[in-house]
Amino acid sequence: MKVIHRLALGLCTAFAFVIHSPAQALVDIDAWAVEGVEAAQSAGLEPAALAGAAAAAPITRAEFAAVALEAYQAVAGVQTPLDAPQAFPDCNDPTVSAAARLGLVSGRSDGSFAPEATINRQELCVMLANTARAAGKAADPVGDLGEFPDAGTVDWWALEAVTAMTDRGILSGASIYGALSLDPFGTATRQQALILSGRFVKAFAPEDPEQPVWEPSEPAFAVKDIPLTDDFPTTEAEKRLLVFGETVEYFQTEEEAESAMEKIEVPVWQLTASGEKRSSRLSLTVNAAIAPIVQAVFQEIYEGDERFPIKNAGGYAWRSSETSEHRWGTAIDINWEENFEADIGEDGELIATAGSYWLPGEDPYSIPEDGDVVRAFKRYGFAWGGDAWTSKRDYMHFSYFGR
Repeated sequence: MKVIHRLALGLCTAFAFVIHSPAQALVDIDAWAVEGVEAAQSAGLEPAALAGAAAAAPITRAEFAAVALEAYQAVAGVQTPLDAPQAFPDCNDPTVSAAARLGLVSGRSDGSFAPEATINRQELCVMLANTARAAGKAADPVGDLGEFPDAGTVDWWALEAVTAMTDRGILSGASIYGALSLDPFGTATRQQALILSGRFVKAFAPEDPEQPVWEPSEPAFAVKDIPLTDDFPTTEAEKRLLVFGETVEYFQTEEEAESAMEKIEVPVWQLTASGEKRSSRLSLTVNAAIAPIVQAVFQEIYEGDERFPIKNAGGYAWRSSETSEHRWGTAIDINWEENFEADIGEDGELIATAGSYWLPGEDPYSIPEDGDVVRAFKRYGFAWGGDAWTSKRDYMHFSYFGR
């Protein structure tokens, strides 16, 4: 029988979160894991989903989604509402749906989530890497896995995440027959997952919770090779030339579209659980041709007097329609639940087709029609779905070509 002993690194943390009561704690924690588990519990990282659960038993996908959501909130400094629409046909857990909306977890190839399935150590690393990126943190690998003899067994799709987590001391080795190994296919237990979440928050959270998460020292677009001036394209013809070149041939395949995209980071303000605004950043993918423009837009919003809070933003997404601007990477959606898309009924009533509502002045995430967000996008040539068309409203949507 293979005997596996997990190495534990001590955690000395002091996060400003509510300590869970014993009734909410894991039970039967292994002696080697007590220190790490208690540190994570003291940091408020143990979700209610683990209440009274056996610590040494495998963690399920749904349980780890709850762990990842707690870690995301701790690192991003925001409170995530559990109001996302059901993300998977086989799971109506609002925590899973919230984690899926943020991109912390994803479904399987058939569209299901399999909430009761267990996860292994490399899968856990991928979910933690997703959590870091969702919180606006760089989770790229900086080292390698040369010290681990089983590094070659890590699946290609998990290699960067496993490397990034070991780089930062989040994933430690497993001692198998006395040899230090990654054990990427070893089943992750609840106590291991909680310990890793504690290390994750310690690695990625700001040291001083009163300080901004990120303050750009110069305009975000200044890092681009193409300097942006007030001479940016304004006419339809100029925009098409910029995005598609001399011959306008819309992307015919997903691979063709993705090759034209670029992932960027933009500065944003986010709301903390207490309602305060903190500086952070978000990642989104857009057409590379307009990446400097998009960065300039978000920089302007960030520097505006409103400090408008942005909890989510999305750009490129492959769509079936050849003329979809999300397919082109030239459309941006912001705070989609609070800025709904709606058809206009015969009596003028708005009938929601995506999102929940639009309540500017009541909900801080709803975009005011005369506010910093709309003004910034329009200044750089974007149309706003809140006033661009007569047949519908799409208050989350900003599009370069007005579609």
